[in-house]
Amino acid sequence: MRCFPGVSGFRWSWSVPFSGLSVGCAAVYHFSWQHDPACKYQVDSAGHYLHRIPLDQLTSSAPIILLRRDDRVRKKLHNTVACACGILLAYQLFNYVTS
Repeated sequence: MRCFPGVSGFRWSWSVPFSGLSVGCAAVYHFSWQHDPACKYQVDSAGHYLHRIPLDQLTSSAPIILLRRDDRVRKKLHNTVACACGILLAYQLFNYVTS
């Protein structure tokens, strides 16, 4: 295995697949689920909003409550990390090819 100057083989062997996986996951999410309105809802497992439902309207002893959550910050963070990994991957591969 060829390594970059100043970079150990261990870092090279782990950084490329994980960077590629991060970029791949971000791309799959972007093209598959990002625009799906159902991905905005999460189950309220703590039961914080259960007290807002009138008891006479409940038909189940264990209701499942879905909450619409704003996930823009999480998506921006995920895409920023994936872009940074993609830049690192491109830089490492460029150095590998040119050395």
